Amino acid sequence: MNINQMMKQAQQMQANVKKAQDELEKKEFEHEVQGIKVKVSGSKQVLSVNIDADLLDEDNKEILEDMLVVALNDVFAKVDQETEAIMSKATGNMKIPGL
Repeated sequence: MNINQMMKQAQQMQANVKKAQDELEKKEFEHEVQGIKVKVSGSKQVLSVNIDADLLDEDNKEILEDMLVVALNDVFAKVDQETEAIMSKATGNMKIPGL
């Protein structure tokens, strides 16, 4: 393979990665844990939090906070899994540091 072919492949891969990143940013991810539903973007921005009215009791404050943390961590893990899958596809399964 000559240098021109390698450069062309690198440019194609770069275009694929950019397209994949743009696609990922447009996606929304949801997760629900015991009456708490969170929605985040592919860039890990929290878009919404919905809490079941039955949970809105002063006695449940600490439990509610813990469930919110779990829901957010779970939905961010979904974003990470999708990111890995999309980037792997865009790079032809090559492991590129920083992606």
